[in-house]
Amino acid sequence: MKKDIIHFFGTTGSKELFFNKIRLSGGLYLDIDDTKLIIDPGPGTFYQYISHYKNEIDGMLLSHVHIDHSNDLNLLVELMTDGGENKKGTVLLPNQALEDRVLQPYVVNFPKELKVIKPKTQYQIKNIEIITSIEHRHGVENYGFKIKSQNHVIGLVTDTAYFPELLASYKECQILIINVPYYIQNKRKPKHLDIGNVEEFIREIQPKKVILTHFNQNMIENNPAKIAENLGKKYAIEVIAAEDGMILEL
Repeated sequence: MKKDIIHFFGTTGSKELFFNKIRLSGGLYLDIDDTKLIIDPGPGTFYQYISHYKNEIDGMLLSHVHIDHSNDLNLLVELMTDGGENKKGTVLLPNQALEDRVLQPYVVNFPKELKVIKPKTQYQIKNIEIITSIEHRHGVENYGFKIKSQNHVIGLVTDTAYFPELLASYKECQILIINVPYYIQNKRKPKHLDIGNVEEFIREIQPKKVILTHFNQNMIENNPAKIAENLGKKYAIEVIAAEDGMILEL
């Protein structure tokens, strides 16, 4: 029986780490319940995907328009639809991605379904149910996702400043994937999470498994694997620091 997987193509959104070849940028690939999704296709996602998988994409999710999340979107829409020859697949994205032409006008009609995200709304892509979060606080229109399959409830907490109302969107998640660039967030107007915020999620949501990803230099300097180990011991759950190319079997 084929196992459900999450493939972490890359684990940074930091220009410094990416440009200096310390960590790869790029999105997530999920193959769950015979449904194949790409989430936040940043730079390198297209190459990573075609290097590992056949063209069987069922859909794509875009949380927000920043280039480390959206760079390869148009390429992958072309791949999914055979350059527009076969109208198939679903693309779920914020309205800003259309307004700012992050999704190019010439490919807008290529997918079978193009759905503009509304907060706290349920969508279906093949066998997977997707529930969007409330809007995150990141300076652009941005959403996280709760992904429900037959056996799993997976939360993807994308880039955001922490605010308590955020937690309700990820209730009941057994697995939490959290973008956490900072070990300690010290900016006056934060746009990202730090490990203290991750602890808030763990205490409130009580997931069985947490995967930390989307690191910047601040996290790398503080050893993500050791941070994950310490969190796992503190809360008696499995906590993993994602590595480039990591394939998580569910």
